[in-house]
Amino acid sequence: MNNSMTELYIIRHGETELNTTGVYYGWTDCGLSEKGVMQSEDLADILQNVSFDAVISSSLIRAVVTAVVVSGFAPEEIIRDDRLRELNFGDWEGIHHKEIKEKQKEAWENWRSDWKNAAPPGGESFSEMYVRVKSCIEDILREYKGKRVLVVSHQGAMRIIPMILLGFPEEAYWSFTAEQGRYSQYEIDDTGHCTIKRINSGR
Repeated sequence: MNNSMTELYIIRHGETELNTTGVYYGWTDCGLSEKGVMQSEDLADILQNVSFDAVISSSLIRAVVTAVVVSGFAPEEIIRDDRLRELNFGDWEGIHHKEIKEKQKEAWENWRSDWKNAAPPGGESFSEMYVRVKSCIEDILREYKGKRVLVVSHQGAMRIIPMILLGFPEEAYWSFTAEQGRYSQYEIDDTGHCTIKRINSGR
């Protein structure tokens, strides 16, 4: 890799037991399911010949465990950053979206109609999440210039990362997805120009 080129590998945490339930669990701390561990092990195998200068993860355990398994770094070597967390769903954490829609119709419709600025009760808005994720990525690009960094995060936050790197507007949020058990790779040069090397790559 060119010494002036910064390389980011972006990974979503593996599957959790809550993934299959349909409940919101943004800041709820939960571990990986058996499938999630296997997804992480598969990625570790795919990336076994890639050496990372740093591994930066959301502070939630599902992301940290994924980071450890994929990178081979010890838990204490993982840099944990709250800014890479999923959206905070506040009072809606642990509740199925159908129940929210039925019992909190006004709050639900307000959130859906103004998805950028409205927030779940006690939670945060998309715009608030965007600001913290943007701050984190900008810090990584500055502090690890010319390095290869593994970043482990969540679906919501990971949709924002390519928007930041590629200069897309907020409306592009829904155009991106981050699949579990796969990784995306970006190269950023000295001018800030970003090249997409891989998107949702894996087995």
